[in-house]
Amino acid sequence: MDPIIEMLRDENNAIEQLTARREELKRKLEEHRSGNISAEEFEKLSAERKDIEKELALRTKRRDELTAAADKNKNQGEGRGIMNDNLLHFKDGMERADIPATAEYRSAFFKRLQRKPLEDLEKRAMTSASTSAGAAIPTQTMDMIIGQLRESDSLLGLITLTNIPSLTSFPVENVVNDASWVSEGSDSTSSSDSLKAVSLAAYTLIKTIKITAQVARMSIDAFETWLVGALVRKLRAACDKAIISGTGTNQPTGLDTLTWNATNSVTVAKAATVTYDNLVDLEALVGESFINNAVWACNRKMKATLLKLKDDQKRPLFERAVEDGFVGTLLGYPVRLDANVKDGEMYFGDWKSGYVMNFAQPIEIASSEEAGFMSGSVVYRGMALADGKPTGVAGALVKLVQGTV
Repeated sequence: MDPIIEMLRDENNAIEQLTARREELKRKLEEHRSGNISAEEFEKLSAERKDIEKELALRTKRRDELTAAADKNKNQGEGRGIMNDNLLHFKDGMERADIPATAEYRSAFFKRLQRKPLEDLEKRAMTSASTSAGAAIPTQTMDMIIGQLRESDSLLGLITLTNIPSLTSFPVENVVNDASWVSEGSDSTSSSDSLKAVSLAAYTLIKTIKITAQVARMSIDAFETWLVGALVRKLRAACDKAIISGTGTNQPTGLDTLTWNATNSVTVAKAATVTYDNLVDLEALVGESFINNAVWACNRKMKATLLKLKDDQKRPLFERAVEDGFVGTLLGYPVRLDANVKDGEMYFGDWKSGYVMNFAQPIEIASSEEAGFMSGSVVYRGMALADGKPTGVAGALVKLVQGTV
């Protein structure tokens, strides 16, 4: 059977099962209004439904792409799939920097990874674009990877994420004054606006993926979709962890390395419980320029603590939002869950102004059959050069922490 058709069948079966489970959860969640299930059970079912919604969205998108790839391949042949219509086409004499954006280079890149023969035009595109560092990832594929990282519901979806080659310094606002009114005929007075730079390096991040020979035989479009999805999941996990706890040594610098004091944090006594007043005090530390884009971030254990907070009318301060990509809202601001945030801690503020990460060069993808020789598998390696750091802009990000005494 055609690998695409087989994968399409599997996706349809999975979607059908997930849809049935989602409807079952919906009925159970509605029982909460009648008091038939506990708050703990409601929380567990809500979390499962959210996971199912995300998986359904990914599988539906993948099914649509596989369907389109199958239809296109019938009429256009290998390497002329769903994404080539909007790509440039290779011509001899093109600038080297433009070649990775062509359809011929893209098909040559993935055919070479799959050990498939190249057409003459694809060979010339690959040869013309190659440098001493090897073949660059196609422009469109890199855009897909960065786009999926930016759109994720993890911390990477909150921060400033860029893909600027050889970037070593990222400018951020430091002191910015308002415009001033002047009387007619008078000169304006210069204000002391200033910028500061966040220095970035290029640390190596590597992930290997082992797949069967059958998957390696799939079409260009299906293979690209699968490979990008697998890489994004692993890159996201590593980068999310670095945003919080990165040491800065051979990896990005995390928020944990900042100096947290009374100007940018609220400390709760070790034996005390987080209160409404603590949250209000933390909110007050965020600058006016950043409060409109503020988002809370905590782990699931801290969320359980927040769920128990109530106002004077015994109404929960935490408002549930089962349907959207966020977990809910607290004091009117979205909440994002991330397991990398430590127990007893919570961050709040404008993440785009508070943290920046850059991929200093396109991700390199290479393949090898040696590691999987006995099983007939192929190992694919994704390697990125990236760095990230807190901007240190006052009032952008603040922190609530459980004290040790």
